[in-house]
Amino acid sequence: MSALTRYELDAFAESVDGELRRVWPSATAAGENADRTLGELWSVAAAQGWAGLAADGALDALMAATGRLGRVACPLPLVDAYAALELLADDESVAERIAAGEIRPVVAVATASLPTVRFVEAASAATHVLLLAEGARAVLRPIAARTPTPGLAEPAWSDVTLADEVTMETAPGADAIERAKATLRLGLVARAVGAAERALELSIAHAKDRVAFGKPIGSFQAVSHRAADGATDIAASLRLITEAVAARLAGRPDAVLASELAVAFAGPAAIRTQFGAQHTLAASGYFEEHEAPWLFRRVNADVSRVDAFPPAAGEVADMLIETGARMPALALGEDAEAFRAEVREFIGRFAGDVAVRHIDEQPDEDLIAAARERGYLTMAWPRSAGGSDASVERQAVLGEEFSYARLPLHGKAAIDMLGTAILRHGTEEQKRRLLPLIAGGTFPFYLGYSEPEVGSDLAALRTRAVRDGDEWVVDGRKMWGTGAHTAEWVWLATRTDPEATPPHAGITVFLTRVDRPGFELQRHRALSGETSCSTFFDDFRIPDSDRVGEVNGGWKVITTALAQERVLMANVAADILRLLDDMLAEVRKDPQATVGGRGSAKRALITELAARLQAARVLVAASIRATSTGGGARLEAPMAKIIASRLHEDFGEATLRVFGPAAALGEKVPDVPGRGAFEWNLRYSIMQVVGGGTIDIQRNLVARSLGMPR
Repeated sequence: MSALTRYELDAFAESVDGELRRVWPSATAAGENADRTLGELWSVAAAQGWAGLAADGALDALMAATGRLGRVACPLPLVDAYAALELLADDESVAERIAAGEIRPVVAVATASLPTVRFVEAASAATHVLLLAEGARAVLRPIAARTPTPGLAEPAWSDVTLADEVTMETAPGADAIERAKATLRLGLVARAVGAAERALELSIAHAKDRVAFGKPIGSFQAVSHRAADGATDIAASLRLITEAVAARLAGRPDAVLASELAVAFAGPAAIRTQFGAQHTLAASGYFEEHEAPWLFRRVNADVSRVDAFPPAAGEVADMLIETGARMPALALGEDAEAFRAEVREFIGRFAGDVAVRHIDEQPDEDLIAAARERGYLTMAWPRSAGGSDASVERQAVLGEEFSYARLPLHGKAAIDMLGTAILRHGTEEQKRRLLPLIAGGTFPFYLGYSEPEVGSDLAALRTRAVRDGDEWVVDGRKMWGTGAHTAEWVWLATRTDPEATPPHAGITVFLTRVDRPGFELQRHRALSGETSCSTFFDDFRIPDSDRVGEVNGGWKVITTALAQERVLMANVAADILRLLDDMLAEVRKDPQATVGGRGSAKRALITELAARLQAARVLVAASIRATSTGGGARLEAPMAKIIASRLHEDFGEATLRVFGPAAALGEKVPDVPGRGAFEWNLRYSIMQVVGGGTIDIQRNLVARSLGMPR
């Protein structure tokens, strides 16, 4: 099976939209003669070839069409037709009748209630039920009678009575049955995500126009952050579904796991997003002349039916625990993956059995020297500056692999942040003087950004620099300077024009030594155990030759450095992947005693953690690809941070629920689960949320991208 190109998928989705506008124009159509319209739409589906997509293995087109159906709350069972055609393909006559819309099947798992099948969608337009029966059999039987069962779903589900006759029976095998169930589960959440996405769009438009207390409600942070969380959930869900489809089309052995990760994340995400949209729409979206109530019905009805098709392999946690499977890989291209193999070979020479990566530990000089010799440290720099002009994908691979191995490359942050900024904004003299020092991989610096009243809002910084001939006199205070107690240099952001409008237009940046009069520091011990410092500048003099960039042009310099930092911050997903693998290694020692059997609350918790992790990973991969193609990572990187940062906190807390108090013991206590990694990472997780711009700031970035008013 071959995947469609992005252009082909978009064109196909547009064609589906066109037919829906004619036959089922909006979500409100779910309550307007919907049963009759479903029959008409099924004829359209047959005429347009939608009912026969399985003949071409066009799973990607199927999921695209299903998402479009969700946007108008339409329950046309295209996924059922796809699954049925795949299972019954050996009978050409039946397959042709399904594709032609003559046989209109819905799929159900056979239960003790036969010949009655409950909770049947679109029964008014369907002609047959395909039963997934014991012995890996698929049995196609006509519908003899339908009894609508009004409730949440619109159009209503039905209890269906089957005729005694059998149109076709086959035994396609257990694998084929499981693929069909995976398709049905994925299709249900894809349709729910489509509905939730439409509701989110409606709520965002409402938030821009609706005025309360003299302001558009979208300017209220509670509303804008709700929209940002919804947009993040939808973006991650869509990418997880796309990844699951790609795994199926490629025939990957982890395709079922990839699909179940998508289902585990996207189902709850669609419900969260729908509720959030309803809250923003408030009374405006509560009455049925609006689309939102119909979308609400569709989202919740679809997600409720997912478990009607239970996978034999169990939920995600069952697959990970019982089979020893690892989380599905997210390939970044042949070159990047070949480089990954090289990096892993290199790391194998230095990685010990490391459980806890201490922030303040001394650099491994042998590791740094070897990495420098390989060109890993300056790989992002242009060749003219001694780098290799490495692709963003290669840079990401290096960061992920070293993070997973808990091998900190001390000095890499200086190279990526400061070196990149100097290459772009520094003078030729600075490049000659500073780049060789930074490139060594042991450049001892700290960031002089945050202040007592200024954290993520760097534009409001107050530390003042006043020019005095060829020098600048600096007065002020910087906070939370990690590593300042061992630093010899400071990357210092100062205010040089207090009257500038906007405020960020009056900032200048310096890279200067701290071993001069007027500099003092005070040490603080962080929750994670690391040392951070308050640093004080009192008539501290800096030569103008240490100024990086133009006077009052420091914001460009800062954003150059921060852009790199935020992409790297997204790679916290690699740290959590290592934590998950550590958790699974502990659980596999005695699954029954540790997390219980299938269906247990602890297994459900592991499933949730794994699904959220995969959501963060697909967004990280998306940010890498966007940066690589020149599109930037304006949305994907902050979305990845929103999910991954909160997950880091929740993961640490979850280890206490899974392993009990033993997970709260430190690395020096023998036989501790995770050998101390769980409790240390729980303490460190707070920094993952607030460092590099808090997730509230990341939500603001996403909200602005959605067009929310300030």
